[in-house]
Amino acid sequence: MIAFSNYNYIVYIFIIGCAVTAFHIFYSIWRRMAVVSAAGSRDAAKKIISGLYSRMLVKEALILLAVIVSCIVLLGPGWGDRVKETSSEGTDVLIALDVSMSMLAKDVNPSRLEKAKSAVRLIAQSLDGDRIGLLIFAGDSFLQCPLTNDIGAFMMFLDSVSPDSLRVQGTDIGRMLAEARKVYQKKRLTSRMLIVITDGEDHEGGVEVEVEKFREMGVAVYAAGIGKNGDFIPAEGSEGAESFYRDSSGSLIKTGKNEDLLRQLADKTGGFYIDITDNFSGLGRILNLIAGRENKDYGSRMVKEKIDRTYIFMVVLILLLSAEFVIPERKNINWHKG
Repeated sequence: MIAFSNYNYIVYIFIIGCAVTAFHIFYSIWRRMAVVSAAGSRDAAKKIISGLYSRMLVKEALILLAVIVSCIVLLGPGWGDRVKETSSEGTDVLIALDVSMSMLAKDVNPSRLEKAKSAVRLIAQSLDGDRIGLLIFAGDSFLQCPLTNDIGAFMMFLDSVSPDSLRVQGTDIGRMLAEARKVYQKKRLTSRMLIVITDGEDHEGGVEVEVEKFREMGVAVYAAGIGKNGDFIPAEGSEGAESFYRDSSGSLIKTGKNEDLLRQLADKTGGFYIDITDNFSGLGRILNLIAGRENKDYGSRMVKEKIDRTYIFMVVLILLLSAEFVIPERKNINWHKG
């Protein structure tokens, strides 16, 4: 089955191909109009280019085919599989982002969640050759973006995240750790780390058991805490000074930050805790750690990849352009004295 290595750019390549085609059609029409204008009448123009229509059509068809083949070349076609051994380097960075209602608190400008997303963007943009994935959690957990090298796709998944992304509210860090562990259960010859960005509230427990499993797997957890104690949770879609969430008794719900839990989570797995409430300076420690691991070789593995067949279409493109170049638009005229 044919595959394209630059499939992500298919829209841009299609637009470029259409633009070039439209320009060529416009040029062909303009050229015919110029001949008519120069000849003075359509009948005179027909006499000038009589017998040349077939050649002109062939040349135009060759150019249009060349445009199509050029687009295929830009897409990077390939088919057929080959297996090769490749070294596995870098780090698999999984980010667990808290999207519970407490992350809507505005004790951090513009909100805990928005600032946390900014921190995630900073991490993603700083990676070089590492894979990154996104796990969101509240009362439930969901792998929003699997581990990938495609930072653009990762950013799209990140931008769509909100408390509405999960139906079950609350905060269950234990469930989040269980879901993150599934991502790392497949043995990969890379360094692995989990970055948890949350205010640390946990309503369900079960963290201790999962922490022990992470320690056994050798996956370090780095906790980034965000938020201050005693802030209210704004109600989405409402306005006014009293637009905050309330409990069943009508009292305003306060949210805090559980630094102790996050410190324990990080310390017991070989990671460390940082606070990003005021600034992202602490993220430098994590980014330096990732960068320090980049050049370490964690072994090799066999991977299957498509065989690049771009050269075939390059040859076809050269033949098409050569044919268009050598076909003359005019017949040679031999002059004889009477």
